[in-house]
Amino acid sequence: MTSSQAEGGLRVALLGHAGGRRADGLSSYSEQLAQGLRRRGCTVYLHHAAEDGSLVPVAPEMATSWPTLRFKTVTIPRPGFRRRMEAAIALQRPQVTHCSLSFTLADGWVGRLARRHGSATVATFHLPFGAEGTARGLVMRQLHRFWLSRLGAYQRLVVFSEGHRQRLLGLGAGAERVVVVPNAVDTGLFHPPDGGRQRRASGELVAGYLGRLDPEKGIGALLEGFAAAPLPPGARLVIAGAGTLSPLVRRAAASDPRVTYRGQLLGADARVAFWQEVDIFCLPSTAEGLSISLLEAMACGCAVLATPEGGLDAAAEGGLAIDPLRLAASVAERLGQLARDPDLTATLGAAARSRVLERHGMELMLDRLLAIYRDCMGELETPPRSA
Repeated sequence: MTSSQAEGGLRVALLGHAGGRRADGLSSYSEQLAQGLRRRGCTVYLHHAAEDGSLVPVAPEMATSWPTLRFKTVTIPRPGFRRRMEAAIALQRPQVTHCSLSFTLADGWVGRLARRHGSATVATFHLPFGAEGTARGLVMRQLHRFWLSRLGAYQRLVVFSEGHRQRLLGLGAGAERVVVVPNAVDTGLFHPPDGGRQRRASGELVAGYLGRLDPEKGIGALLEGFAAAPLPPGARLVIAGAGTLSPLVRRAAASDPRVTYRGQLLGADARVAFWQEVDIFCLPSTAEGLSISLLEAMACGCAVLATPEGGLDAAAEGGLAIDPLRLAASVAERLGQLARDPDLTATLGAAARSRVLERHGMELMLDRLLAIYRDCMGELETPPRSA
Protein backbone atom coordinates (compact mmCIF):
# COMPACT_ATOMS: atom_id res chain seq x y z
CA MET A 1 0.00 0.00 0.00
CA THR A 2 1.39 3.40 -0.97
CA SER A 3 1.49 6.31 1.48
CA SER A 4 -1.16 8.07 -0.63
CA GLN A 5 -3.49 5.07 -0.35
CA ALA A 6 -2.87 4.80 3.38
CA GLU A 7 -3.75 8.48 3.84
CA GLY A 8 -6.71 8.40 1.42
CA GLY A 9 -10.02 9.29 2.99
CA LEU A 10 -8.53 11.37 5.79
CA ARG A 11 -10.87 14.31 6.23
CA VAL A 12 -9.18 17.61 7.14
CA ALA A 13 -10.91 20.89 8.01
CA LEU A 14 -8.38 23.61 7.19
CA LEU A 15 -9.15 26.92 8.87
CA GLY A 16 -7.06 28.98 6.52
CA HIS A 17 -6.93 31.81 4.03
CA ALA A 18 -8.09 32.26 0.45
CA GLY A 19 -6.74 34.62 -2.19
CA GLY A 20 -8.14 37.24 -4.52
CA ARG A 21 -8.06 40.31 -2.34
CA ARG A 22 -5.51 38.77 0.00
CA ALA A 23 -2.09 37.70 -1.32
CA ASP A 24 0.43 37.03 1.43
CA GLY A 25 2.30 34.22 3.14
CA LEU A 26 -0.82 33.01 4.94
CA SER A 27 -2.78 32.57 1.72
CA SER A 28 0.24 30.88 0.09
CA TYR A 29 0.53 28.51 3.06
CA SER A 30 -3.14 27.50 2.79
CA GLU A 31 -2.85 27.11 -0.97
CA GLN A 32 0.18 24.85 -0.87
CA LEU A 33 -0.95 22.86 2.17
CA ALA A 34 -4.42 22.17 0.74
CA GLN A 35 -3.00 21.16 -2.63
CA GLY A 36 -0.39 18.94 -0.99
CA LEU A 37 -2.88 17.17 1.27
CA ARG A 38 -5.16 16.55 -1.70
CA ARG A 39 -2.26 15.02 -3.64
CA ARG A 40 -1.81 12.66 -0.70
CA GLY A 41 -5.42 11.53 -1.00
CA CYS A 42 -6.96 13.65 1.77
CA THR A 43 -10.35 15.33 1.58
CA VAL A 44 -9.82 19.00 2.45
CA TYR A 45 -12.56 21.38 3.59
CA LEU A 46 -11.28 24.97 3.48
CA HIS A 47 -12.79 27.59 5.79
CA HIS A 48 -11.73 31.21 5.16
CA ALA A 49 -12.81 34.79 5.74
CA ALA A 50 -14.88 36.30 2.93
CA GLU A 51 -12.56 39.35 2.93
CA ASP A 52 -9.72 37.12 1.67
CA GLY A 53 -11.28 36.78 -1.77
CA SER A 54 -12.67 33.82 -3.67
CA LEU A 55 -9.53 32.09 -5.04
CA VAL A 56 -9.41 28.74 -3.24
CA PRO A 57 -7.19 25.65 -3.76
CA VAL A 58 -10.17 23.28 -3.47
CA ALA A 59 -13.38 22.72 -5.41
CA PRO A 60 -15.90 25.51 -4.69
CA GLU A 61 -18.24 23.15 -2.87
CA MET A 62 -15.40 22.24 -0.48
CA ALA A 63 -14.84 25.86 0.58
CA THR A 64 -16.81 27.86 3.15
CA SER A 65 -16.54 31.63 3.08
CA TRP A 66 -17.26 33.24 6.47
CA PRO A 67 -18.55 36.82 6.85
CA THR A 68 -16.14 38.66 9.13
CA LEU A 69 -14.91 42.09 10.13
CA ARG A 70 -11.20 42.82 9.73
CA PHE A 71 -9.12 45.49 11.39
CA LYS A 72 -5.56 45.22 10.03
CA THR A 73 -4.51 41.71 11.16
CA VAL A 74 -7.48 41.10 13.48
CA THR A 75 -10.39 39.11 12.00
CA ILE A 76 -13.67 39.05 13.94
CA PRO A 77 -16.49 36.65 13.02
CA ARG A 78 -19.92 38.17 12.49
CA PRO A 79 -22.99 37.17 14.53
CA GLY A 80 -24.19 33.65 13.81
CA PHE A 81 -20.68 32.30 13.19
CA ARG A 82 -20.66 29.84 16.08
CA ARG A 83 -24.01 28.29 15.22
CA ARG A 84 -23.08 27.90 11.54
CA MET A 85 -19.57 26.64 12.27
CA GLU A 86 -20.92 23.98 14.63
CA ALA A 87 -23.32 22.82 11.89
CA ALA A 88 -20.46 22.72 9.36
CA ILE A 89 -18.17 20.65 11.61
CA ALA A 90 -21.02 18.26 12.42
CA LEU A 91 -21.69 17.80 8.68
CA GLN A 92 -18.07 17.51 7.53
CA ARG A 93 -16.96 15.29 10.44
CA PRO A 94 -13.25 16.11 10.03
CA GLN A 95 -10.80 13.67 11.54
CA VAL A 96 -8.33 16.55 11.81
CA THR A 97 -9.01 20.27 12.28
CA HIS A 98 -5.96 22.32 11.32
CA CYS A 99 -6.01 26.04 12.14
CA SER A 100 -3.63 28.39 10.31
CA LEU A 101 -3.36 31.05 13.01
CA SER A 102 -5.10 33.31 12.95
CA PHE A 103 -8.31 32.35 11.16
CA THR A 104 -10.50 34.54 13.40
CA LEU A 105 -10.49 35.62 17.04
CA ALA A 106 -12.65 32.53 17.64
CA ASP A 107 -9.78 30.11 16.91
CA GLY A 108 -9.68 28.86 20.49
CA TRP A 109 -13.44 28.21 20.51
CA VAL A 110 -13.23 26.34 17.18
CA GLY A 111 -10.55 24.08 18.67
CA ARG A 112 -12.82 23.19 21.56
CA LEU A 113 -15.72 22.63 19.16
CA ALA A 114 -13.63 20.29 17.02
CA ARG A 115 -12.56 18.27 20.06
CA ARG A 116 -16.21 17.87 21.14
CA HIS A 117 -16.91 16.38 17.72
CA GLY A 118 -14.02 13.92 18.02
CA SER A 119 -11.59 15.72 15.74
CA ALA A 120 -7.85 15.87 16.33
CA THR A 121 -6.61 19.47 16.51
CA VAL A 122 -3.47 21.16 15.18
CA ALA A 123 -2.61 24.86 14.90
CA THR A 124 0.18 26.44 12.86
CA PHE A 125 1.63 29.36 14.83
CA HIS A 126 2.54 31.86 12.10
CA LEU A 127 3.09 34.87 14.35
CA PRO A 128 6.55 36.34 13.80
CA PHE A 129 8.79 37.49 16.60
CA GLY A 130 10.95 40.58 16.71
CA ALA A 131 14.48 40.90 18.04
CA GLU A 132 14.86 40.46 21.79
CA GLY A 133 15.10 43.74 23.68
CA THR A 134 13.28 45.79 21.04
CA ALA A 135 9.85 47.39 21.24
CA ARG A 136 8.62 45.17 18.41
CA GLY A 137 10.01 42.12 20.17
CA LEU A 138 8.07 43.04 23.31
CA VAL A 139 4.82 43.55 21.38
CA MET A 140 5.19 40.23 19.57
CA ARG A 141 5.93 38.45 22.85
CA GLN A 142 2.64 39.72 24.26
CA LEU A 143 0.78 38.61 21.13
CA HIS A 144 2.31 35.15 21.49
CA ARG A 145 1.16 35.10 25.12
CA PHE A 146 -2.36 36.22 24.08
CA TRP A 147 -2.79 33.43 21.56
CA LEU A 148 -1.09 30.73 23.59
CA SER A 149 -3.61 31.26 26.40
CA ARG A 150 -6.46 30.60 23.95
CA LEU A 151 -5.18 27.48 22.20
CA GLY A 152 -5.48 24.94 25.00
CA ALA A 153 -7.74 22.65 22.93
CA TYR A 154 -5.12 22.17 20.21
CA GLN A 155 -3.04 19.04 20.67
CA ARG A 156 -0.08 20.33 18.66
CA LEU A 157 1.25 23.81 17.91
CA VAL A 158 3.36 23.85 14.74
CA VAL A 159 6.19 26.38 14.48
CA PHE A 160 8.83 26.83 11.78
CA SER A 161 12.07 26.93 13.77
CA GLU A 162 13.63 25.78 17.02
CA GLY A 163 14.06 29.42 18.06
CA HIS A 164 10.30 29.95 17.76
CA ARG A 165 9.68 26.75 19.72
CA GLN A 166 11.92 27.91 22.55
CA ARG A 167 10.05 31.20 22.76
CA LEU A 168 6.73 29.40 23.17
CA LEU A 169 8.22 27.09 25.77
CA GLY A 170 9.45 30.15 27.63
CA LEU A 171 5.85 31.38 27.75
CA GLY A 172 4.65 28.15 29.32
CA ALA A 173 3.72 25.92 26.38
CA GLY A 174 4.21 22.23 27.09
CA ALA A 175 7.25 20.76 25.34
CA GLU A 176 5.23 17.83 23.98
CA ARG A 177 2.75 20.19 22.28
CA VAL A 178 5.13 22.43 20.31
CA VAL A 179 6.63 20.80 17.22
CA VAL A 180 8.96 22.20 14.58
CA VAL A 181 7.87 21.67 10.98
CA PRO A 182 9.92 23.97 8.71
CA ASN A 183 7.87 25.91 6.19
CA ALA A 184 8.00 24.51 2.69
CA VAL A 185 7.52 25.22 -1.00
CA ASP A 186 6.70 23.15 -4.05
CA THR A 187 10.16 22.85 -5.60
CA GLY A 188 8.72 21.33 -8.78
CA LEU A 189 6.57 24.39 -9.42
CA PHE A 190 9.06 26.97 -8.11
CA HIS A 191 12.31 26.40 -10.00
CA PRO A 192 14.98 28.38 -11.86
CA PRO A 193 14.20 29.42 -15.44
CA ASP A 194 14.35 26.61 -17.98
CA GLY A 195 17.86 26.50 -19.35
CA GLY A 196 19.23 28.15 -16.19
CA ARG A 197 19.66 31.78 -15.28
CA GLN A 198 21.33 33.95 -17.88
CA ARG A 199 24.62 35.30 -16.59
CA ARG A 200 24.30 39.08 -16.48
CA ALA A 201 27.06 41.56 -17.08
CA SER A 202 28.55 43.33 -14.09
CA GLY A 203 26.01 45.67 -12.51
CA GLU A 204 22.99 44.42 -14.49
CA LEU A 205 21.30 42.88 -11.51
CA VAL A 206 17.57 42.70 -10.79
CA ALA A 207 16.67 42.93 -7.11
CA GLY A 208 13.15 42.13 -5.98
CA TYR A 209 10.69 41.96 -3.12
CA LEU A 210 7.33 40.17 -3.08
CA GLY A 211 5.07 40.24 -0.03
CA ARG A 212 3.15 42.53 2.29
CA LEU A 213 4.11 46.17 1.96
CA ASP A 214 4.04 46.99 5.66
CA PRO A 215 6.56 48.80 7.90
CA GLU A 216 7.92 45.67 9.64
CA LYS A 217 9.04 44.32 6.24
CA GLY A 218 11.59 47.13 5.89
CA ILE A 219 10.16 48.44 2.61
CA GLY A 220 11.28 52.00 3.29
CA ALA A 221 14.82 50.82 4.02
CA LEU A 222 14.82 48.72 0.85
CA LEU A 223 13.86 51.71 -1.31
CA GLU A 224 16.33 54.00 0.45
CA GLY A 225 19.12 51.43 0.23
CA PHE A 226 18.55 50.78 -3.46
CA ALA A 227 18.56 54.51 -4.22
CA ALA A 228 21.86 54.95 -2.33
CA ALA A 229 23.62 51.84 -3.65
CA PRO A 230 26.57 52.28 -6.03
CA LEU A 231 24.79 50.70 -9.00
CA PRO A 232 25.07 51.29 -12.74
CA PRO A 233 21.95 52.28 -14.72
CA GLY A 234 21.26 48.67 -15.72
CA ALA A 235 20.30 47.67 -12.17
CA ARG A 236 16.59 47.40 -11.36
CA LEU A 237 14.35 46.95 -8.33
CA VAL A 238 11.02 45.15 -8.84
CA ILE A 239 8.43 45.13 -6.04
CA ALA A 240 5.12 43.26 -5.85
CA GLY A 241 2.52 43.12 -3.11
CA ALA A 242 0.09 45.33 -1.24
CA GLY A 243 -0.17 46.94 2.16
CA THR A 244 0.00 50.22 4.02
CA LEU A 245 3.18 51.25 2.20
CA SER A 246 1.81 50.73 -1.31
CA PRO A 247 1.63 54.53 -1.87
CA LEU A 248 5.30 54.85 -0.89
CA VAL A 249 6.28 52.21 -3.46
CA ARG A 250 4.15 53.86 -6.16
CA ARG A 251 5.86 57.20 -5.53
CA ALA A 252 9.29 55.59 -5.71
CA ALA A 253 8.41 53.91 -9.02
CA ALA A 254 7.12 57.20 -10.39
CA SER A 255 10.28 59.10 -9.46
CA ASP A 256 12.95 56.46 -10.30
CA PRO A 257 12.74 54.65 -13.68
CA ARG A 258 14.83 51.82 -12.24
CA VAL A 259 12.04 50.94 -9.77
CA THR A 260 8.99 48.95 -10.95
CA TYR A 261 5.86 48.28 -8.93
CA ARG A 262 3.85 45.25 -10.09
CA GLY A 263 0.99 45.52 -7.60
CA GLN A 264 -0.49 42.42 -6.05
CA LEU A 265 0.30 39.10 -7.74
CA LEU A 266 -2.43 36.48 -7.51
CA GLY A 267 -1.72 32.81 -8.07
CA ALA A 268 1.39 30.67 -8.02
CA ASP A 269 2.13 31.04 -11.74
CA ALA A 270 2.46 34.81 -11.39
CA ARG A 271 4.83 34.37 -8.45
CA VAL A 272 6.96 31.86 -10.35
CA ALA A 273 7.31 34.29 -13.26
CA PHE A 274 8.28 37.06 -10.83
CA TRP A 275 11.03 35.04 -9.14
CA GLN A 276 12.42 33.78 -12.43
CA GLU A 277 12.92 37.42 -13.48
CA VAL A 278 14.66 38.42 -10.23
CA ASP A 279 18.30 37.70 -9.31
CA ILE A 280 18.25 38.80 -5.66
CA PHE A 281 15.51 38.69 -3.03
CA CYS A 282 15.82 41.51 -0.48
CA LEU A 283 14.09 41.00 2.88
CA PRO A 284 15.16 43.69 5.39
CA SER A 285 12.39 42.58 7.78
CA THR A 286 12.33 43.41 11.48
CA ALA A 287 9.79 40.67 12.34
CA GLU A 288 9.25 37.40 10.50
CA GLY A 289 8.29 33.78 11.00
CA LEU A 290 9.67 31.86 8.03
CA SER A 291 8.71 33.73 4.88
CA ILE A 292 7.19 31.63 2.11
CA SER A 293 8.31 34.34 -0.33
CA LEU A 294 11.85 33.70 0.87
CA LEU A 295 11.53 29.98 0.16
CA GLU A 296 9.92 30.58 -3.24
CA ALA A 297 12.76 32.91 -4.21
CA MET A 298 15.37 30.42 -3.06
CA ALA A 299 13.66 27.58 -4.93
CA CYS A 300 13.85 29.70 -8.09
CA GLY A 301 17.59 30.18 -7.61
CA CYS A 302 17.60 33.76 -6.30
CA ALA A 303 20.37 34.94 -4.02
CA VAL A 304 19.08 36.30 -0.71
CA LEU A 305 19.78 39.46 1.26
CA ALA A 306 18.07 39.22 4.67
CA THR A 307 18.22 40.24 8.28
CA PRO A 308 18.47 37.55 10.95
CA GLU A 309 14.80 38.29 11.70
CA GLY A 310 14.01 38.04 7.98
CA GLY A 311 15.17 34.44 7.67
CA LEU A 312 18.92 34.59 7.06
CA ASP A 313 19.35 31.25 8.86
CA ALA A 314 17.02 29.56 6.39
CA ALA A 315 19.01 30.94 3.46
CA ALA A 316 22.34 29.92 5.09
CA GLU A 317 25.07 29.77 2.45
CA GLY A 318 22.58 31.10 -0.13
CA GLY A 319 22.31 34.47 1.59
CA LEU A 320 24.16 37.57 2.78
CA ALA A 321 23.33 39.38 6.02
CA ILE A 322 21.60 42.74 6.24
CA ASP A 323 22.52 44.55 9.45
CA PRO A 324 19.24 45.18 11.34
CA LEU A 325 20.73 48.19 13.13
CA ARG A 326 21.49 50.05 9.88
CA LEU A 327 19.04 48.62 7.39
CA ALA A 328 19.21 51.08 4.49
CA ALA A 329 23.00 51.46 4.57
CA SER A 330 23.46 47.70 4.77
CA VAL A 331 21.09 47.08 1.85
CA ALA A 332 23.07 49.61 -0.22
CA GLU A 333 26.39 47.95 0.62
CA ARG A 334 25.16 44.43 -0.16
CA LEU A 335 23.55 45.40 -3.45
CA GLY A 336 26.73 47.18 -4.48
CA GLN A 337 28.76 44.08 -3.58
CA LEU A 338 26.60 41.81 -5.74
CA ALA A 339 26.50 44.28 -8.62
CA ARG A 340 30.29 44.17 -8.74
CA ASP A 341 30.41 40.37 -8.54
CA PRO A 342 27.85 38.56 -10.73
CA ASP A 343 29.64 35.26 -10.07
CA LEU A 344 28.88 35.60 -6.35
CA THR A 345 25.23 36.26 -7.14
CA ALA A 346 25.06 33.08 -9.24
CA THR A 347 26.84 31.05 -6.57
CA LEU A 348 24.50 32.24 -3.83
CA GLY A 349 21.45 31.52 -5.98
CA ALA A 350 22.56 27.95 -6.68
CA ALA A 351 23.25 27.41 -2.97
CA ALA A 352 19.82 28.78 -2.08
CA ARG A 353 18.14 26.32 -4.44
CA SER A 354 20.12 23.42 -2.95
CA ARG A 355 19.18 24.49 0.58
CA VAL A 356 15.46 24.46 -0.24
CA LEU A 357 15.69 21.05 -1.89
CA GLU A 358 17.45 19.69 1.19
CA ARG A 359 15.28 21.15 3.95
CA HIS A 360 12.15 22.86 2.67
CA GLY A 361 10.56 20.60 0.08
CA MET A 362 6.77 20.28 0.26
CA GLU A 363 6.82 16.49 0.47
CA LEU A 364 9.05 16.63 3.55
CA MET A 365 6.58 18.97 5.24
CA LEU A 366 3.61 16.80 4.30
CA ASP A 367 5.31 13.69 5.68
CA ARG A 368 5.85 15.44 9.00
CA LEU A 369 2.36 16.97 9.21
CA LEU A 370 0.62 13.70 8.35
CA ALA A 371 2.63 11.93 11.05
CA ILE A 372 1.48 14.62 13.52
CA TYR A 373 -2.13 14.15 12.40
CA ARG A 374 -1.86 10.40 13.01
CA ASP A 375 -0.28 10.91 16.43
CA CYS A 376 -3.06 13.30 17.47
CA MET A 377 -5.77 10.97 16.21
CA GLY A 378 -4.14 8.11 18.11
CA GLU A 379 -4.16 10.12 21.32
CA LEU A 380 -7.92 10.62 21.03
CA GLU A 381 -8.42 6.87 20.53
CA THR A 382 -6.29 5.87 23.53
CA PRO A 383 -8.44 5.45 26.67
CA PRO A 384 -7.20 7.39 29.71
CA ARG A 385 -5.29 5.46 32.38
CA SER A 386 -7.20 4.67 35.52
CA ALA A 387 -6.10 6.49 38.65
